[in-house]
Amino acid sequence: MKEVNQEVSKQISVYKTNTALLELNNCLRPASAAVPWHIHAQGRQDEAGYSLIRAVMVDYASRDQSISVYANLTPEQVRYLYVQICRGIEEFSYFQQKIFKDSQKSGRGIVTCFSMCRHTFDAKGQKRRLPWTVEIQNGTGKLAHNKNGGQFCEKRSYIKERAVSVSLQDEDIFLLFARAEAVIRAFEQDALFRKRNAGNFQKLYQMMEKLILGVSDFTKRAV
Repeated sequence: MKEVNQEVSKQISVYKTNTALLELNNCLRPASAAVPWHIHAQGRQDEAGYSLIRAVMVDYASRDQSISVYANLTPEQVRYLYVQICRGIEEFSYFQQKIFKDSQKSGRGIVTCFSMCRHTFDAKGQKRRLPWTVEIQNGTGKLAHNKNGGQFCEKRSYIKERAVSVSLQDEDIFLLFARAEAVIRAFEQDALFRKRNAGNFQKLYQMMEKLILGVSDFTKRAV
């Protein structure tokens, strides 16, 4: 008998072609109770990492084995991209590079690059049928730090190891990001309602505690 996978999928939306796929996954986490109005976790010591939407791309056209790459986007970055899509702009370009410390490679870090662009016409002046292009690269680079303690990939040290790209129509990319934006909005509303309800329950408990203790004191005096 075939076993059923009980693991709950984190996939929000997915776009597939004959050779590749692009999916957005839910990696959202609530902010610490110490900073409730941040809503999203931002890597504090009392938080379980960062609140993110993870973009994953797989190229399964390779003869040897499929190529998988990923890049993390903040909820705000996803919203920014969604707004640009909704604007109906003809020309657009976005690029993000992040580097993370790699304990196995001294001085070098894991690098993820996410790029997304829209071009109405190709190099020959012909109108593109698939104007949007999304590409993710994974590689390594030399880890450097700025004066504020932030980290970045040192210039000309990045070495690309894997890359996957895919082209999409306007409708395809809208559906992909519209679902992600809806999930972010629902997550934020739920987080705020939970905090509000928790506050209301706390006030109710305090009122009941005062009432019960007050009744107890009155009973003792009556006896």
